[in-house]
Amino acid sequence: MKYFILANLLIFSNLVYSKNIRMVQVDKTFYGDITDKEAADAFDNLEFEKDHKVEKIEAKVGDTIQFVNRDEVAHNVSGTLDSKVSFDVKLQEPGAKNDRSIPLTKKGEVLIQCAIHPKMKFKLVVD
Repeated sequence: MKYFILANLLIFSNLVYSKNIRMVQVDKTFYGDITDKEAADAFDNLEFEKDHKVEKIEAKVGDTIQFVNRDEVAHNVSGTLDSKVSFDVKLQEPGAKNDRSIPLTKKGEVLIQCAIHPKMKFKLVVD
């Protein structure tokens, strides 16, 4: 019985402290948690890119990463952990109806990359 209670406490505490990490794709670049208005303003704005482009983020097991395509083109984002694909959101057309969320279930350093745009990438460190 005490193991059941302990297991439920661990699961509940993970749910309470987990977060949703919003990654916005604009102009073939990954940005952190920016609004759709900021995404529309980000096209061809080098200053915005310099200030908001994501190259590395940290997360915890239990967090969720949401891929939000506000670009003018489709993307195909996947994550590679230990040389194996850990997730693939498949072809993601622009627009809110195509937002995709991926739960983070394993620790490690994940390389996030668009298969269509190889320079579009960042590292996700999951602890």
